[in-house]
Amino acid sequence: MSFKELILEGLGLSKTKVRSLDGISKDAERIRSFLIGQLGKNMSIDGNPIGLTDILSEAFAVFAAAKQLIGGRIIILECENISELIAYYERHGFSLIETLASDSSLRTLYIHITE
Repeated sequence: MSFKELILEGLGLSKTKVRSLDGISKDAERIRSFLIGQLGKNMSIDGNPIGLTDILSEAFAVFAAAKQLIGGRIIILECENISELIAYYERHGFSLIETLASDSSLRTLYIHITE
């Protein structure tokens, strides 16, 4: 986990989407966010019961505590531009940030921090 500014300038997002991400301004150019690094589980453990829901549950608890201390509104993650992978994260509550340059090899998804 790290803290990162999500730069909205030049992404071509609607004013409504910018306000939703920022929480206040429809003209925000940068949003402080938490970045999730690599997610994964140890597949070498036979019958490993830990899944993405478990991993995210623990991470979200840490993010909620961090939000109280340093602020922040959203959690972002970047993943390869693979439709199945994007759909997998969307099933876990993340939303894709649609941009004009969606041909990138990496896509950004976000979720609002809940308490």
